[in-house]
Amino acid sequence: MKTVDMSKLSHDECVGIQINGLQHCTKINCKWQGLTACAGVNIIKTGKNKNGYVIGVNGIEYKTKDE
Repeated sequence: MKTVDMSKLSHDECVGIQINGLQHCTKINCKWQGLTACAGVNIIKTGKNKNGYVIGVNGIEYKTKDE
């Protein structure tokens, strides 16, 4: 079972992407995909959440983009 340090997550961005990784969008039928209302669009573009943690294919990596 995967454990997640919730303090590292950005709570105003898509939590599914942060926990499950960039693959999350391809595995679900999300009604927000492709819309400006998508709460994960910046994570997809930058590869990190608003807190600066890298979001990889499998989820949050607990390091900042600069590390």
